[in-house]
This record gives sequence, structure tokens and C-alpha cells, in this order.
Amino acid sequence: MVLEDIKYQLDQFYSFDNIKLSFEVLNKQGFIYFSNGKILNAVLGSERDIDVFKKLSGIDSNINISVSIGEPAPETTLDKYFDEILEIINGSVKEAKTDTNPGWKDSEIIEASEESNPAVVVRISESLSVIPGVESIIAVKDDGEILYSKGVDDADFESADAMFLYNQSKELGDILNFKSLKSTICEANNYKKIIINNKNILYSMKISSGVPALKTQMEAAKLLKDA
Repeated sequence: MVLEDIKYQLDQFYSFDNIKLSFEVLNKQGFIYFSNGKILNAVLGSERDIDVFKKLSGIDSNINISVSIGEPAPETTLDKYFDEILEIINGSVKEAKTDTNPGWKDSEIIEASEESNPAVVVRISESLSVIPGVESIIAVKDDGEILYSKGVDDADFESADAMFLYNQSKELGDILNFKSLKSTICEANNYKKIIINNKNILYSMKISSGVPALKTQMEAAKLLKDA
């Protein structure tokens, strides 16, 4: 999936200044300028900025990508994190002025002061579990209490793992890409997970290796938005 390939490259240089990502897809040339995790400018043929990502979201094709370091954007016309762009594509948020001090609180779909009803958590978890590619899911409160699990061999381990990734994200936000996001894709040698924070509930989903994680992430975010 084209967007997943682009996101992978962006993540590799997340904390770098003045990066230019050049790519070719379906015989069209494109450019993405980003700095410190924020996408500043994007071009693909006649498309600009958000429209570039809308165009790319519908393409499943090979893409050639090269990265140049030390090339500032000619102008800043976008100034958004990747997941903010995904939210706009999914129709889950309206374009608005970007918060100048993003944090985990901004990533929540609904304000942290609201508490999730356990029955709602179960309903949401069941819906997430049937998304293609989701092998297992666990829903955990921010204090580690398990509210739901399905397809999980060791619920206590998965709960601790979800909390570890959450706590690590607060310290290493620029590495795990949590700074202004409501969700992230975490990859290791033996697994690929999507973690979403909604109403202070962490939903951790293990994804099949052959499934595009970004596509699953987008479906999960849309489902939570509509829940």
C-alpha cells in the first residue's frame, strides 16, 4: 500500500530537520517535505497537500522513494502530522489550526475526562476484532485493568505490553510517533500491532504479517470515530 510505504520512510526520519521525500507512482512524480515529524508541503502532479494524500490513499501499486536530507520546504502550506492527515482523509476531523504543543491528550478521539462504559468497550472491541487482518485484541484501562480480550494467549502479558508501549510513547514520542496522534503502528521482529487510545482506553490489536497495517489502522480509526 502506497501510504504505508510513505509512512515507513517518514518514521525513519521523524526527528530530522528539512527532509525531502521524492517518489514516483503510476508514472507520476511527487514530493513531500517534512521536518521534525510534520509534513510541511506535498506535491503530486497537479495535486497539492491534503489532496496528494487523498489521491495516494486510493492507490495500491509499487512506489519508488528516495530521501534527501537538508532540503527545506520551499514554503509551508500544510504543517500537519501524518495521522492528522489520515484523520482528515477519513473525515474524522475538520481541518483546523494545528496545536503548537501537541501531546497524547490531543490524540484522544473524545476528551479524557469522559469515562468509557464497559459495555461500550466490549462492543467497540468486538467490532475491531472482525476487521480483516486483526488476529487478537485487548482493551486496557490506563491503570492496566483488562476490560476485554479476544484471541489472546496471555492477557496479562499483552496488557503489560500495551501499557509499556503507552508509557514509552510519552517519553519517546518522536520515535513511536505518538506526539499528536490517537494511534500508532508498533513493529517488532515477531509482531505488528496497532494501538489506539480512545477515552483513556488502550485498544491493542495484533495484525497478521501479510496485511497492510496502515489500511487496518485507518479502518479502526474510522470505526472508533463512528462508534
